[in-house]
Amino acid sequence: MADRHHVTLAIIGLPNSGKSTLLNALLGQRLAATSQVAQTTRTRVLGVVDRGDKQLAFLDTPGIHTPRHALNERMMGHVAQALQEADVLLWVVDADDHLGPGERALARRLKLIGRPTYLLLNKIDLLSRGRLLEKVATYKDLLPFKEIVPIGAKTGLNLEPLWALLEGEADKPGWPYGEETFTDQTERTLAAEFIREKVLRKTREEVPHGIAVLIERWLEPGQEDYPEDMGPEGVFIAARILVDRDGHRKILLGSGGEMIKDIRQSAQRELKKLLERPVRLELFVKVDEGWRDRPDRLDRLEI
Repeated sequence: MADRHHVTLAIIGLPNSGKSTLLNALLGQRLAATSQVAQTTRTRVLGVVDRGDKQLAFLDTPGIHTPRHALNERMMGHVAQALQEADVLLWVVDADDHLGPGERALARRLKLIGRPTYLLLNKIDLLSRGRLLEKVATYKDLLPFKEIVPIGAKTGLNLEPLWALLEGEADKPGWPYGEETFTDQTERTLAAEFIREKVLRKTREEVPHGIAVLIERWLEPGQEDYPEDMGPEGVFIAARILVDRDGHRKILLGSGGEMIKDIRQSAQRELKKLLERPVRLELFVKVDEGWRDRPDRLDRLEI
């Protein structure tokens, strides 16, 4: 135990840079919800990896943006918390995008914080070598980075060299988490996030971020109302999808209920893999105008 060491690393960046995809790649399993829609992550998600005598605790964070609702303010609060907790920062950038005012503002913020920072140029599989070298030149003077590492989180490209660097940062004595710990997210929280991910993926730009998922019932074998026709190893989940307006509800239901049926089936398959047991999922859609600015609703959603 005496020769064990650890490090806490915050994964930060603008929306849709690939932070959650990177966390999943580093963990080797699905933990954070991902989609092509920006701002998929709403809370701080812990993922723990033990490698030899090194323990690395990764904090995935919401994409940094200007808050417009109480929801977004809480999301940015999670970012601030992670920046304080972390020993090392992993700034993930979409290398196929341009350096804009959002990145420059974040660079100024990180300079004030003064944490050791790695710049991870993500999605390099979309770039030519010449463009990649241009990106390195564009970013290198923003901060005194410890390293600039080109990666492909989705394909696993260049992750082993990254691991070697990050393991070298694990210099604090002891392991703060037990050997069996890999996240601080509950099964219910993960289930809600994966259902929301399916909504975002299926509806794409038609339904914006005015949706949330509440797990209303979670029934295990032996509990009252557990379906008699389900096996002894399963779980019954009833979830309510909150939307901001009736137009979004109609989109989610779809013609003849086809959209919500597709979302339910897709989410049910995902949850079966996540929970490693049979799952029966029921989904309901409710219009709850202004939920993003209601502290009581955000508290119940654990945001």
